[in-house]
Amino acid sequence: MNIKREFSRESEEIRDEAGIPLYQQLKNILKNSINNGILRPGDQIPSESELCRQYGISRITVRQAVGALVQEGFLYRCPGKGTFVTSPKLRRRLPRLYSFTEDMRDLGLEPSSQTLEQKVIEADEETIEILKLPDTDRKVTRLVRVRMANGEPILMERTFIPHYLCPDLITENLDTNSLYEILRTKYQLSLDYAFETHEVTFLTKEEARVLKCPDKSPAFFIERVAFLKNDVPFELTRSVSRGDKVRFTVRLVADQAQIYRQVELVNQKPRRIK
Repeated sequence: MNIKREFSRESEEIRDEAGIPLYQQLKNILKNSINNGILRPGDQIPSESELCRQYGISRITVRQAVGALVQEGFLYRCPGKGTFVTSPKLRRRLPRLYSFTEDMRDLGLEPSSQTLEQKVIEADEETIEILKLPDTDRKVTRLVRVRMANGEPILMERTFIPHYLCPDLITENLDTNSLYEILRTKYQLSLDYAFETHEVTFLTKEEARVLKCPDKSPAFFIERVAFLKNDVPFELTRSVSRGDKVRFTVRLVADQAQIYRQVELVNQKPRRIK
């Protein structure tokens, strides 16, 4: 198939009067073409000059749109050859405080969840310390969920939410509703930021069964502690993510303390989900 001709035939127009910046319009066109399968993994996108000529826009506008998609992980540049569509791995953006549901919809995928466990339990000492639970209520709502994109399992999560912040969370349908949306709207919690650690690991037999992968497949172990705007911790999540389906992209800005990056050599086994 002639990719450039097919892309040109399917592409939308860019209009000055649309009320949307020109680079954003081009970015949306390219992103939609990727999500709709017009531009496929490994395809080379049209050159800067071709995009300028096709849409009647400047090189600066084209570079801004393409650069944004490279930053988000949809495209990659190959010096001397051109710009290409990345592999179909899911592209999670860091360090934005994300919602799995929102991220999958942003990627044009249909998110879904299967709740394996949803109950109120007494927190152990480690969880009490991490979530700074008050002496008056040491309970947490424990959620075990499989997160899916277009019906394919991606993550297995174990989440702990302080009972005192949202005592009725156990009654919510988390298979069809976003946890973060419930926390924002029903409980009026002001979600703000989170710290995550990522380690390479291998799926256990049970995790592999749930995620429909071979036993001992490579994976990411992710621990997240998330906070409200008043610095109160509201979430502890420990999850395993399929290594063949997720890629993490971090934006590093020179001379700005926007991201704390630390590399450590550790002589211990990766931490596991308890």
